Amino acid sequence: MKYEIYHEIDANIDDLVKLTQLREDRDPRVYPNVTSTKLIKEERKGSKLLTVLETCANGDIPPKLRKLIKPEMLSWHEYGEFDFDTNEYRYKVKTFYLSNVFKMQGKVQWTRLGENKSGRKMTVEIDIKVPILGRMAEKKISETQIENLDLDPGRMPLEVEEAKKQGTI
Repeated sequence: MKYEIYHEIDANIDDLVKLTQLREDRDPRVYPNVTSTKLIKEERKGSKLLTVLETCANGDIPPKLRKLIKPEMLSWHEYGEFDFDTNEYRYKVKTFYLSNVFKMQGKVQWTRLGENKSGRKMTVEIDIKVPILGRMAEKKISETQIENLDLDPGRMPLEVEEAKKQGTI
């Protein structure tokens, strides 16, 4: 399954790029289904920032199933590369469990639309090679991601202002 989503956000592109680099703090705070995000590795190579993030999500798992599904089963490493010259982030996800049947990768392209207006286009590919259930899981994952991303245009300008006050960007 492949999907694209586009948002215009009323904030400066440089500030938004800095904000999106603060994933350890930001993701669990702003996305309801993310339990934790940890920066495992970060390396700057010229105009590129290479990162490895470890994320654990809680998803929308019914309480009865939570006894069977351990947090590690909803955890993954994200291998990312942000290019500061093009304002493009590319990533691949490797799950801790079932990584032989789960594939996810994507691209986020930031565009300057004005001094305090930016565009964000995200393209995501999810492929879960499990008959019937795979397509259902792909649909649920994409729906959850889109719900999270749809919140960003309203809150990211406020997050930028708060981060400036705190001196984190």
